[in-house]
Amino acid sequence: MKGTRIKIFPILFFISQFALSQTTIDVNLNVKHAVGGVDTFDRHKFVNFHSTVNQNNWNTDNKFNNVIGDLLGNKDVYIGRNTGTISWHLRNNIDEDPSRPGFANPASIALYGQQNRNSYAGRTWAHQYEDKDDQILCTQIHPFYPDGKTTNKGWSFSQTNTASEPIGTASGEFLALYIKEFYGTGGVTGKPKPNFVEITNEPLWDLVTTADTPHDLTEVFTFHKTVAEEIHKVHNDVQVGGYCAAFPDFDKNNFQRWHDRDKHFMDIAGEEMDFWTIHLYDFPSIGGKSKYRKGSNMEATMDMLEQYSMLKFDKVKPLMVSEYNAQTHDYNGNGHSPYTYWLKLKSSVSMMMQFMERADKINYAMPFFMLKAEWQYNAGVGPTSVHGSRMMRRENEPNSYTGDFIYTEAILLYDLLADVKGTRVDSFSDNLDIMVDAYVQDNKAYVLVNNLDFVSHELNLNLFGNLSNATNIEVRHLRLNGTSDSSPPILDVNNYSTFNNDLTIAPEGTYVIEFTFPSNIEIDELSEETKYYSDAYLKQISANASEIFNINGVNLADNGEAVLRVGVGRNHGLSLTPNIMLNGSSIAIPDNIRGDDQEDRDNFFGVLEIPIPYDLIQENNEIEVSFSDNGGHISTVTLQVFNFSSNIREFDPSKLPASNYKIKGIGATCVGENNGVIDIVTTFPHNYKVNVSGPNSYNENFDFNNSLNIQDLEVGTYTVTITITEYPDYSIQFVIEIGEPEPLSVTSKISDSKDSITLNLGGSTKYYIELNGKEIQTSANVIRLDLKNGTNTIAVRTDKECQGTYEETFFIDKSFFLFPNPVRDELNVVVSENLMHSKMKIYSVVGNLVKKMDITRSRFNISVDHLKQGVYFISFEKNEERVGYSKFVVK
Repeated sequence: MKGTRIKIFPILFFISQFALSQTTIDVNLNVKHAVGGVDTFDRHKFVNFHSTVNQNNWNTDNKFNNVIGDLLGNKDVYIGRNTGTISWHLRNNIDEDPSRPGFANPASIALYGQQNRNSYAGRTWAHQYEDKDDQILCTQIHPFYPDGKTTNKGWSFSQTNTASEPIGTASGEFLALYIKEFYGTGGVTGKPKPNFVEITNEPLWDLVTTADTPHDLTEVFTFHKTVAEEIHKVHNDVQVGGYCAAFPDFDKNNFQRWHDRDKHFMDIAGEEMDFWTIHLYDFPSIGGKSKYRKGSNMEATMDMLEQYSMLKFDKVKPLMVSEYNAQTHDYNGNGHSPYTYWLKLKSSVSMMMQFMERADKINYAMPFFMLKAEWQYNAGVGPTSVHGSRMMRRENEPNSYTGDFIYTEAILLYDLLADVKGTRVDSFSDNLDIMVDAYVQDNKAYVLVNNLDFVSHELNLNLFGNLSNATNIEVRHLRLNGTSDSSPPILDVNNYSTFNNDLTIAPEGTYVIEFTFPSNIEIDELSEETKYYSDAYLKQISANASEIFNINGVNLADNGEAVLRVGVGRNHGLSLTPNIMLNGSSIAIPDNIRGDDQEDRDNFFGVLEIPIPYDLIQENNEIEVSFSDNGGHISTVTLQVFNFSSNIREFDPSKLPASNYKIKGIGATCVGENNGVIDIVTTFPHNYKVNVSGPNSYNENFDFNNSLNIQDLEVGTYTVTITITEYPDYSIQFVIEIGEPEPLSVTSKISDSKDSITLNLGGSTKYYIELNGKEIQTSANVIRLDLKNGTNTIAVRTDKECQGTYEETFFIDKSFFLFPNPVRDELNVVVSENLMHSKMKIYSVVGNLVKKMDITRSRFNISVDHLKQGVYFISFEKNEERVGYSKFVVK
C-alpha cells in the first residue's frame, strides 16, 4: 500500500491449485454509480409481490402469527397491484346510471366506495403498513371493455364511439370515480389512493390473440387513450399506463407484430400514457424446450420501447413490468412442486437484476407471486388445481389441500434479498453471463452476483476502496439442491470472519454477500451513467450494406467508459457479428452475448453489448453497421456512457486487495534435496518486481506480470518483497517457509488378542503398506490391520524413495498372552497347555538375557520394574526349540 510496508507472517494464502479460468468481478465501494441520476436501491420498486395491505386472508389459517408483520416488517417486502377488488365490485355491485345507459351510476359507486373506506378504517392492523402498499390499480378486461359483456347486474359499458363520446368514455369515467370514492388519505379515512393505474390486464390476449373474432386494434388502443384522458381529468397525480402486453414479441413475423401492436399503440395512445406496461415470462419448460427472455432478449425488448419512445415523444417514458418470472407449462396441473418454484425463482432474480440496471427507467417491477390465491383452488379437482405462484400454501400439499398455511419456496427470493439497501456503487464483471450489482449502506456492503449460464462458474471477487478488513461476511447462495426436476431450491447461508474471494456460483444461481466493516464506508468518487439513443431504428439488413445511425449530444468527462448496444433480430444461423465503425474507427466485437443463444426461440432477438474505447466517442457520433449476410433487422442502436469523477480504472496499488497475491510455497521433495518452489499468481496483471531473500545468502530479483515460478530453493525461510517501479512508495512483504519431508516414522502395537496391529505413521501424507504380500494405500496417520496366525511381514513406504522403507516381521502365536503392553511394574503372562513345563527367557533389544524361568503354572506375573525403559523380547523354548515368541515394551 502507498507509504506502508505490510508484513504477513508466517505464510499467506497457501492454496493447492490455481483456477485456470475465472470470471473476475471488481467492486469499487468508494465509487457511487448513478444511473440517469438514480443512485439508491429502491426496495419498493423491486422487492415486492402481488397483494394489498388490507387483503382479507392475511390472518387466516396461518401456521404462525403475524404473517403481514413478518413479510412487510421483518423482511422489508413491499406489495401492490390489485385487479380483483375493482373487478368484483363492477361485476356484482355497481348499478347502471338510470339516466345514462351504458354508464355506471355515480351514486352506486359512492355507496360502495363509502363501505369500502369504512371496512378499511376498521382494519387497524393494516394501517401501520400503508407505506408498504404502493398500489397499482388494474382492471380485468371483462366487463370493463365495452364489447357487450354484461355485469352480473345485467348492464354493460357504452360502445359509443363518436367525436363527443369516443370509445371508452364510460369505462374511463367509472375508473376515475372508483379512485375518487373507494380511497381516502390513509388510516380511518380509507386506503390511500393508488399511485399507478394500468388500464386493463393483458387486453389483447382476450380481445385478439384467443378471440374467435379479433377486435379491431385501432379501436382497442383508442379505448386506452380515452380511459387515460378520463382519469387525468380527475386525478392529475395518478400515473396511467398501458397496454399491458402479455407476451411482447416485437420480432414476431419479422417485426410485423411490433408494427401491428406496440408501435400502433404508442402512435394512438402514447401521448396520454405516463408509462408503458408489459409482462415478461421465461418459458423454461414448454413442450420439452426452453424459451428464455432473461438475458439479451429482454435487453432488446426494453431497448426498443425506450428507443421508439425517444423518437416519438422526445423522452423515454418509464416502464412498468407488473408481472414477471416464469411460466412452467410442462409442469402445470401437478399441484405444488418445489422444482417449479425454482424455475420461477431463477428467472425472477435474473430479470430483477436486469431491471435494476435501468433503475431510472423502471417505475415498478413486480414478480408474479400472490399471497395465497385461494380463489384458484377447485375442490372438485383437488390439490392439483392450486395456483402455481403463491407466497403461502397449505401444509399438506400436494397430497391434500389441508393444514395451515406455510411459506412456499417463493420466500427464498425475499430471504436472499434481506436487508439489501443503500447507495449503488461501481461494479464490473468480465463475463456478460455473470451479472453483478453492489450497494453500500453505512458500514455494510452488499454484492449481488447472478449466473445466467446453465453451468457453474468460478468467480474471483475483489473489493476496492480504502477498506479495513471486514468483521463479518455473510454469504447467501440461492441454487437448485440437486440436478433433477424433483430437486428443491435451497438458500445456503454461511458467515465468515475472513473472506475467500474465490467462489463457485451454481448454474443459474445467485449470491448475495453482505460485508460488515468496523466503520462506515467512505464514498468519494462518482460514475455517472447516461444512455443515448440514435436518430433511427429498425433498419432492414442487406448483405454488406452499411446502415448509418447517429447519436448526438453526448456529454463526456476527462475519464470514463462506454458500451455500444446494437439490437438485432435475425433467423438462427445468420451472423451475429457485425462490422461496426464508430466515427471512422473499426470496433472489435466480443463473442459473448448475455444469456443463452435463444436456440429454442423462433429466431434470435437480442442486444449485442460492445465495449467502446472512450477516446473514440465525440459529442456527435456516427455508427456504421453492416452484416455479411442478408436477413433480419437492426432494431436499435444506443450508447451507454459512464463519466468518471477521476480515472477510477487507473491502476492504484493502494487499492489492491490482499487477495491480489496468491503465494504458494512447495517444499523440497526429499531431505537434502534443494528443489523447493515458490509460486506467485496475481489477480491483477501489472509490471511487478519481486525480491526473494533466504538461507545461505540467497538474494534474487525477478520481474513478472501475472505469475512467477521460482525453483531450486533450499529448505528454509524466505522473504518475498513485491514492488512496482512507478509507485516507489508501494511495497508488500510476505514470509514463506520451504520445508522438507520428515523422515518416515512407524511405530506398531499388537492388540492384546493378537488378531490385529495398529501402526502410527508419520513423515508423509500418503503411505503404501504391504502386509503379507498385499498392498494398500492410506493417508491416515493411524491404521489398524488384521494379523494371521504365524509369521506376518509388514513393509511401509511413501511416494518418496528417499524416505526409505520400514520393515518388520511378527510371529503371532495365540498359545500365550502378555498384558498390559506396554507395562510399567508387572507383566501378566497366560500360557496354553502346550507351553506348560517350557522355559521362558527375556532378552533386551541388543540380545542380552535379562531373565529366565521355568513355567509351571498357566498364569503368572513377572516383575519388570527393575528393567530399563525400552523394547524387550520374550521367548518360550521346549526341548531346546523355540515354540513361542513376542515383544513387549517397558515404559
